[in-house]
Amino acid sequence: MTLHLDSLLEGSPAYGVLDAKDGVVLYRRPGKEAQFEEVVAEVMEEADDGLTVIAIENERHECDRVFIAPLDEDRSFDP
Repeated sequence: MTLHLDSLLEGSPAYGVLDAKDGVVLYRRPGKEAQFEEVVAEVMEEADDGLTVIAIENERHECDRVFIAPLDEDRSFDP
């Protein structure tokens, strides 16, 4: 299965999507912990060399957000 970034950006009942300066953040919706963990596992597994994927944990060491950024785009911090 191939990761389809466009379909991830549509959101789902398990997560919402926030625009970040150089990528997007998928955030877990309340009560959807198991479904969100499945999405994060799939994103981490299917991400290729063209994406940066960073899982972000909360204070309880639960992954509640994931940052996704395409590597082939200009970065806001690039000169």
